[in-house]
Amino acid sequence: MNLKVNLLLKWILSLWIVCLLLLTACSSEGEKFIGTIHTIDADNKRILVISQLQKEDIHEDYKKLIESGEYSQTIWVSKVNPKKYKIGEEIEVLYVGSDDSFPAQVTAKKIDKLK
Repeated sequence: MNLKVNLLLKWILSLWIVCLLLLTACSSEGEKFIGTIHTIDADNKRILVISQLQKEDIHEDYKKLIESGEYSQTIWVSKVNPKKYKIGEEIEVLYVGSDDSFPAQVTAKKIDKLK
């Protein structure tokens, strides 16, 4: 009898832990990135977003800016409608996961314009 109770308690505890893990994973919003749209790549349906981009650098070649190392927080946001965005717009990107390249490649769950 005692063995059955212990097994039942272990099973309930295990089930509870699995449910907790699933709930926290499902409720995770993702990561937020705030920055300025620097480049719109209409052919590949993506935008380059740079955090804390200085106004004087808005028209610089993006490759030059990346190579300079001045902007370490830079992402390509793919699968966007390029017609919805303009260079210089401040946006907040909500995404889940990114690759290890620089700039990182992400697919946005949500994009909000800030200004």
